[in-house]
Amino acid sequence: MDQKNPKKSKESSSIRDMDDLVEQSKIMEHMKTNQEVKKSGKTPDPDQHKENENK
Repeated sequence: MDQKNPKKSKESSSIRDMDDLVEQSKIMEHMKTNQEVKKSGKTPDPDQHKENENK
């Protein structure tokens, strides 16, 4: 467990605080969806959105 916060788990996270969350949200807004990637002639990451695309 984290020495500063004993209740916090050891799982890693790219979001440490609200500033990180805001920055990551801005990055995610500009990422292409799998459909947009396919339209551009590229192959998207096969594991992303696997569940949603099979519905």
